[in-house]
Amino acid sequence: MAARSRFSTCTVVDSKYFVPWLAADGPLAYSPNEPPTRDYFFQYTWILPHIFDQDVNLREHRYFGSPLKYDVDFLFDFWTKVRSDAGAALPRYCALGLFSPTEIRTPLAAYRYVRKPYQTAGFILIQHGSYQWIAEEDQPLIEAGEVVLYRGIGQAGVFRQLRFRPDDLSYANGEIWRRYLALQAKMLSDSVLSFNTIHDRIRRCETGGLRDGTWLADQLIADAGLDIQAVGFAKDLWESAQQSYSLDPNIGKRKFGPNYVVVRTALSNIRITTFFAGESEVKIVDPSRVQELESFGCDVQFIGPTEPCNDTAPELPC
Repeated sequence: MAARSRFSTCTVVDSKYFVPWLAADGPLAYSPNEPPTRDYFFQYTWILPHIFDQDVNLREHRYFGSPLKYDVDFLFDFWTKVRSDAGAALPRYCALGLFSPTEIRTPLAAYRYVRKPYQTAGFILIQHGSYQWIAEEDQPLIEAGEVVLYRGIGQAGVFRQLRFRPDDLSYANGEIWRRYLALQAKMLSDSVLSFNTIHDRIRRCETGGLRDGTWLADQLIADAGLDIQAVGFAKDLWESAQQSYSLDPNIGKRKFGPNYVVVRTALSNIRITTFFAGESEVKIVDPSRVQELESFGCDVQFIGPTEPCNDTAPELPC
């Protein structure tokens, strides 16, 4: 069945702001403060058909994108509560995204939610159709607008972290930075494109029904005129932005350890994958807004922005 789209998925408000919901207006602009009256709008194969692989039967029920309805019980419970109790819809953090020629901030909303069966206090994070739940004890800074992130590097002895100040970039690298910010803004401007680009490198059995493994964002950055294959700042920047971190310390310490690093950044600097992709995975948008906290079993090597070679630098305006 060919994918069809009946609803706006544009997330842009006033040309430079992004909502964390599926749309800025229209039927998909629902939020916990103004929830939809029907569960129909949680049926992603009907409202967001373009996030699914072409082989998926769009008549199937994939609530919140998941093929297993019992996996989404916590989300149905959350939405039932916010429909019946206005107090449950009070966000612990909620911010619009922002784009300017010099910075990018991601939209994200966080709501307190106690998850069964162990009555564990935590937060549901919402961003463009993706949901994650994380225990409060693992992320106690969410209400302050920050997160602590973990990245395991296996047996590697060195973790390389890009560090720079945007105001100190050379003219050529400054142009790369501006194009990169514009690309991130483009990906955040539509919930379908946002969903597809944050899942484009994920290849897991749980995400087999999505358009995973497409590397769509790599094509978009190439279309933006940035060479991420040649040595230079564009390559450094893109590789840094594609590093996956986890909100769950056990993922970094055990699953991808034993060596790992811990960093801190603002909630307005992360993009989240959806809950059934596993690993509580996020990516960082602006590496200059990351603060390294600790490293375990490894050293951290800070690298500066590499100047592009003359034959790979983007064409710059006069």
